[in-house]
Amino acid sequence: MDIISEATTGLKGITNSADTLKEKKLREACAGFEALMLKQILSQARQGIEKSGLLDGGYGEEMFQSIQDDQMTQKMAGSNALGFGEMLYRQLSQAHVPPNKEK
Repeated sequence: MDIISEATTGLKGITNSADTLKEKKLREACAGFEALMLKQILSQARQGIEKSGLLDGGYGEEMFQSIQDDQMTQKMAGSNALGFGEMLYRQLSQAHVPPNKEK
């Protein structure tokens, strides 16, 4: 085996793992953005609901609701509920294809 071919093979492996890491980070960012959008939608929808005053828990209830919304929207985004994160991922990954890769 040639030293140059071994070095080239090793560099390709490093490049591929770096590309995989970038793709993973991009996918996580897109899912996080979808979760953020879903949380905003839930927040705006709740503002339209009148509080009866009978079960109004004040600040504690608001904090609990916020935490619950965070968890729910993270699960929704992770399960690709709306598909918004996946569409965003496809769009961004196609926009930033390195010149040496062909699809």
